[in-house]
Amino acid sequence: MDYSKRVDMISAYSIPISYRPPETLPALAKCTDYPNTNSLQYRLSEAVPLADKQLHPFLDLATVNGVGNVIVAGNTYTNRLWEGGFCGWDKVEELGSEEKVIFSKHCEAIVTALCYTKDDALFLLGNDRGSIELWSTGNAVRGTGLYPVDNRYEHIGAVTALDIFRGTDRMVISGSMDGCIKLWDYSEGDLHSSRTLQQAHVGAVTAVATDHSQDSLAVSCSHDRSALLWDFRETKPAIALYERHDAAFTTIRWCDEASWNRLVAVGDAAGQVHFIDTRQPNVLLESVSCFDRKVHKISFHRNYFAVLGNTPEVKFFDDKSKQIHVETSATNYVRDIIWENPKDGDEKASPSFACTLIGWDSYVKRVSVDTVAAVAE
Repeated sequence: MDYSKRVDMISAYSIPISYRPPETLPALAKCTDYPNTNSLQYRLSEAVPLADKQLHPFLDLATVNGVGNVIVAGNTYTNRLWEGGFCGWDKVEELGSEEKVIFSKHCEAIVTALCYTKDDALFLLGNDRGSIELWSTGNAVRGTGLYPVDNRYEHIGAVTALDIFRGTDRMVISGSMDGCIKLWDYSEGDLHSSRTLQQAHVGAVTAVATDHSQDSLAVSCSHDRSALLWDFRETKPAIALYERHDAAFTTIRWCDEASWNRLVAVGDAAGQVHFIDTRQPNVLLESVSCFDRKVHKISFHRNYFAVLGNTPEVKFFDDKSKQIHVETSATNYVRDIIWENPKDGDEKASPSFACTLIGWDSYVKRVSVDTVAAVAE
């Protein structure tokens, strides 16, 4: 082989010295000598900042406090940089109105978890950088206004789940992509980690939920196809609620109503919702097939529950797991639900319920379902 005739690949594929495309957008728009310059045009174009009191179009999370204030978090997954933000309103009816926004904040990271604490003026936020933030919407000293209280970077992976304990202690449980679960105490005005469970799951923690009646109990689920019951009074707090499922668990919820007998509902990547009794682990009492793709969220209200998945549909069921309504008004994923509480004395008398759905493409929709008519159909 004559190596003197070999091709210098570096020089053959390097950019020629004579290749000098325009370096400004106006000059690039008038130039026809350099085709296929879409990437150059993209780099030269400045990102358009989002206006104040405006959310990114991918609405992912919502939370409501005891007095009816609502916060919605939105992210963007199509821009050069993925980022998020949140806005707050006095009541759900004003949701989506930029004129009625009482506070807003743009974040450099994606908002992955959001929940109000037991205090109506405090809420928690988790993001994809492993940070958990404690925010206040006002107090007697500072007055009304949004300001940060504390910020902790103690998760290695993105925070994927948050929930509060509703007992006397002001505690929070969080889970992350690296399988870690942490307990946080915010009773002293800031956040500090009171317990860390490294490798609580082998895979990413997809959801956590607390028991509304007992301070120390919680459940979690993971991509490792397991769900765990946690009793934090014990030295070894974890008990297998369900192991070696056929598909990854994607969401979990502890039924807080007395009529549900405190069952745990778990959704999986196959589109099914399973009910498990904590007193009888590793037994699926009932399985409800909802979608042909993963379940994203399960939410309970009185004797009904709603199931959201990676689909524009939202399905509503009664306490017999009978489907009573399917909402199909969305054009993209529906990600969260806000239930409307009935007026005093109307909870048992009312045969209907109402809720507000949020989702991608800035989807906000109020839905009212007459359960009597739905069952009759």
